[in-house]
Amino acid sequence: MPIFNNTPSFRVFFAVLLIILAVLGRTIFHLGENIEFVTAASLLAGSFLGLFWSITVPLVSMAISDLIIGNTLIFLFTWSAYLIIGILGFIFLRSSKGIVSQTIKATFTGVLASFVFFLWTNFGVWLLDSFGMYSDGLSGLIESYIFGLPFLKMNLLGNLFLVPLSFILFHLFLIFYPSIFKSASKTERSYIKKGSY
Repeated sequence: MPIFNNTPSFRVFFAVLLIILAVLGRTIFHLGENIEFVTAASLLAGSFLGLFWSITVPLVSMAISDLIIGNTLIFLFTWSAYLIIGILGFIFLRSSKGIVSQTIKATFTGVLASFVFFLWTNFGVWLLDSFGMYSDGLSGLIESYIFGLPFLKMNLLGNLFLVPLSFILFHLFLIFYPSIFKSASKTERSYIKKGSY
């Protein structure tokens, strides 16, 4: 969904801001196991910034934060899970209009994102299983999902709080401070006029 002055410079500024917040949420301001800002950042990017940034924001956020906190081969599944979540934001939220309708849709998408993350990453835990915790068959996969339920609960609670809050704050920011983005260059104004976003 295009926003007031959705110029190239605004998109870069907003994408960098989302990446910084997502990295801080996974490193310094750690809110709890599986409670993070990456989902909200990915959905915001998909909703407001287009397909390119819906992919770039989660991947860069995860790459930087993993460099700081470390990771194992499970990164193949965590990174790709957030990539899917960003694309879900682009598909489901980019055409939404209005603070209420978009926040409601974003919240439901955040819930869907929790289940996508849970199913995909726990499948990865079972598949990679470096510590030999699970058997190779279906019973091992089911056991992996059962042990992952507490993490799903925390992720759901986090997304039910952070996703709507993020969308509400962003809409309010645009309502009260639209003039910040009114200094678009002539090239950028032309870009907006063409409807390229």
